[in-house]
Amino acid sequence: MSAEKAEKIIRDVEVKPQVMDQIRKEVVRSSYITPQSIAMKYNIRVSVARRLLREFEREGLVIYVDGNSRIRIYKGAKAKVSGEG
Repeated sequence: MSAEKAEKIIRDVEVKPQVMDQIRKEVVRSSYITPQSIAMKYNIRVSVARRLLREFEREGLVIYVDGNSRIRIYKGAKAKVSGEG
């Protein structure tokens, strides 16, 4: 049996301004957003993504939907609700 080590990914602690603009444009129309999905897509730490989403919630870009102490689920403020036509 061989034990393979998982490669450790080092994620960014700070968000570059152009990446921040890209995240803002995406989250406002997303049907769901989690800190983990933002962190994976933009290669930032989950703690940074969590902080960004809280800031976006204060700005009105995202709306808190559900969650608990481990995960929070948001939706974009301009997200289309299924069934809209």
